Amino acid sequence: MPKYKPDQGTYARTSSFLMLGALAAYGAYTLYYFLLSMRSDDTSPTFLSNDLLGGNVPVLGFPITPAFLIAVVVGVGSIMLIHRLLNTPKSADMLIETETEMRKCHWPTWGETFNVSMVVFVVMLFFTFMLAAMDFVLNGFMINWVL
Repeated sequence: MPKYKPDQGTYARTSSFLMLGALAAYGAYTLYYFLLSMRSDDTSPTFLSNDLLGGNVPVLGFPITPAFLIAVVVGVGSIMLIHRLLNTPKSADMLIETETEMRKCHWPTWGETFNVSMVVFVVMLFFTFMLAAMDFVLNGFMINWVL
């Protein structure tokens, strides 16, 4: 793997890792509760929800169950895989080039953004009222003249 300068693609690479890592953490969280909800019938818990050590994880307060261990392994493994995939030369080059191109873009100021948004809002209101008026007129025409 080629070595990159520390400032190359920092924002793009970091934000990509954080967003995909958050998605992986949410997936592991969902997997944990899905595995806990699996039961052989409606009354008896499965092996996945049995407490292994008789205690909770110190800070989180979760009981240490096979479902918890599976979710942690899947979450950590997926985060490691994401890190590895984002640091492959092809992915890293793409993210570095993306950030370089985004730095060349002209970003509008808040005032410009507000003004353009107000124009869009006014045009939308105009067309909404125009379509409502046309609907009202055509509806009256259909009721009075056709029926």
